[in-house]
Amino acid sequence: MNRINFFLFLILCALFISACGKADNTSTSNSSKKEESIETKENLNVKITLNKKIKDNKKILISGKSNLPKDTKLTINLECPKCTNYYYDFSTDVTVKEDGVFDYKFANEEGEEFEGGKYTAYVETSPENLQTDHVREIFGKDGANLTGSNVSGDNDRVATAELNFSIKNSSKIKQKSKENNSAGVTKKKDAEMTSLKIDAEYEIESIIEDNYTTASIEKIEINEDMGSGEPNKLIALVHLSFDAKNSAHTSYNMTEMFSEDLAAKIGSDNDSISQLSVFWKVPYISDKNAAKFSYERSGDNMIIKSKSTILK
Repeated sequence: MNRINFFLFLILCALFISACGKADNTSTSNSSKKEESIETKENLNVKITLNKKIKDNKKILISGKSNLPKDTKLTINLECPKCTNYYYDFSTDVTVKEDGVFDYKFANEEGEEFEGGKYTAYVETSPENLQTDHVREIFGKDGANLTGSNVSGDNDRVATAELNFSIKNSSKIKQKSKENNSAGVTKKKDAEMTSLKIDAEYEIESIIEDNYTTASIEKIEINEDMGSGEPNKLIALVHLSFDAKNSAHTSYNMTEMFSEDLAAKIGSDNDSISQLSVFWKVPYISDKNAAKFSYERSGDNMIIKSKSTILK
């Protein structure tokens, strides 16, 4: 009887050990699959596009759109290798905002103009030690999780983007304008109107770029107000894009708020503009014009004349 019990005990032990081995193998397999799944999810196919705006050859605004996480630290370089006085400047104090947007404005000391020539703006993600814990977790060790055409490097992988553009020699443009005026090509009235249009466009551009970070300029048209009983009055047609990803209702509220603020600033700062229309695109919702707000001057204010939208 004791022998029978002993053999039964051995059989039970063998079955138990076999079951444990299978459980370990299953656990190891599941763990490997889990790690593989996590690694796949962590890959970030980086996409970056760059744009530039130049103001009077004195300021260069480099802006970008990307799928980089919020708070990513960037370095932006600006250089002109073939300029008479070789130009090079950079900034490490650039942080990606909500929805992957970022920007930085380059300007010379004492308001000097940039020399005419071919420029290159180069953007690169900053070293790992400058990134937040959240960004490092997404990028992986030494940027191992970064992929795509905007990523370079074998060991220390970084996301990059490049933009090439030219700046015309402003002194030549001014000289040509003087020659035309001296030859009588441009009449005094036309010159005054041209100057008013240029000033109005620059002022509107400055208001938008300095105050509405989630909006970008599609185009600005300044026309003479032929129907006005007063001379040198203008109509401003401002085409904007609301680039933040929001609901239709929120997008409408934001575009209306930006339009009203723009109208208020123009009303008090530029009395040559008698009418203003602001057209909005909302790329995340529609490729067509999504909203329009029209204003007309009343003393020192611009009052709403009409508004329409497809966002409600």
